[in-house]
Amino acid sequence: MRIGSSLSGADLVAQHNLAQAMALLNAASVRLSTMQRINRGADDPAGLIAMGQLEAELTSLEALDTSAGRMVGAIHVADSAMAEVGDLLNAIRGDVVEAASAGLSEGEVAAKQMEIDAALGAINRIGGSTGLAGRPLLDGSYTLTLSPGAGPSSSLTLPEISTAALGSNEARLSELASGGSASLASGNFVGALKALDAAQSQVLNARAEAGAFEQYTIQSTQRLLGNMEESIASSIGQIRDTDVAAETSRLIRSQILVDAGISALRLTSQSRRLASRLLSGP
Repeated sequence: MRIGSSLSGADLVAQHNLAQAMALLNAASVRLSTMQRINRGADDPAGLIAMGQLEAELTSLEALDTSAGRMVGAIHVADSAMAEVGDLLNAIRGDVVEAASAGLSEGEVAAKQMEIDAALGAINRIGGSTGLAGRPLLDGSYTLTLSPGAGPSSSLTLPEISTAALGSNEARLSELASGGSASLASGNFVGALKALDAAQSQVLNARAEAGAFEQYTIQSTQRLLGNMEESIASSIGQIRDTDVAAETSRLIRSQILVDAGISALRLTSQSRRLASRLLSGP
């Protein structure tokens, strides 16, 4: 056995084994503390690349899902407004039909016209004030576009709701107002009813089209996105997340190796000192 101030072969082996055990212990401790298997590129270069690509795809899917949710909100707001417009159109229809029947005095007809004018004004206010996040929904410019990744996009344009836009080619809804060609005073009840029929059909069709877009385009896309998000998140977890049982086992094993390495260094150091004392004599 070589005796001297420099480290012996046994010392070097013990130190090397201890350093390896310490590295394994530190790696297991980091993975358990972060609950992530990949904390640096050196941990798994290929896994890091795969995880980055999956995370980018997941981010895109989540953004698309959020956008779809906003579209549903816009459709609900617009549908509520158009439902109220439908109720107003029914009220106007009742006034027109009643005025067309014989027996009303001029004063009663004038009162009915006042109700119609008020209802028409309400329709214009609803169309002009209905909006979401500062954007008007019912001025004919609001378009919902769902673009699910590389697939074809689907679009829906919400209608313009106003007395000038609603009605038939013969008479717009605005012509039912006082002084219009289809007002009660004009006696053009046929034209007024045709305008109402057309307006109600336009509103109902718009509501049905928006509902179909929500159910068959947005909701089906959201269900697909949800499934894809779950699958990708699971794949990311398999690559990134720590296997707690395996890492705990490695931690315990590494701790045992560290303790054994420290003991081995202590023994070799004691052996060197004892040999030096024996050789140096009393």
